[in-house]
Amino acid sequence: MAESFLKEQLERIRKMTERMKALETNAAELSDAMAQDRAAMRQGPLHEVRDYRLYSGEKVSGAADESKGAPDRRSEVRDSSRRRRRG
Repeated sequence: MAESFLKEQLERIRKMTERMKALETNAAELSDAMAQDRAAMRQGPLHEVRDYRLYSGEKVSGAADESKGAPDRRSEVRDSSRRRRRG
């Protein structure tokens, strides 16, 4: 009787040891994932964004004509909206 009780206890201890090892592994994985998330938050939202546009040394003739001719329309809109808000 005592021998069967000891066998059962040893089996319970073995199963509990396996479960604890699995929990430790999961906890380590979670802490690694949390550390990676914290590092990603510090880098900013555009850290991994790549710019694949091709640049050449020459300007496009249409873009050069626009910059010489009319002033930037966006700045006019911005200025007029500021005036309205203050007044």
